Amino acid sequence: MKKYEVIDKPLDEEERVLMEAIERGDFKRDYETEERFRKMKLVVKGPVARNVTIHMQQEDIDGMKKKAEQAGIPYQTLINSVIHRYLNGGIILKDAI
Repeated sequence: MKKYEVIDKPLDEEERVLMEAIERGDFKRDYETEERFRKMKLVVKGPVARNVTIHMQQEDIDGMKKKAEQAGIPYQTLINSVIHRYLNGGIILKDAI
């Protein structure tokens, strides 16, 4: 018994025309449009988040967890928010470190 069936027939007239163009080699990638779509995706999705590793004192981690619990959010979200607000001027340090 087959788990899946390969269907190579076009679904409609537009798809048939596209498939024939690809098979003839007439279809070319539009890199400008692809780049524009890539940029639009970034705008819609926002900036790409990346994982980082940070070493913190255990008491600071515990304090962040407690504050996050009081706020009803994950502690990593709270840490991210504090860093973001600091970088955007929402938090100002009284004394330079």
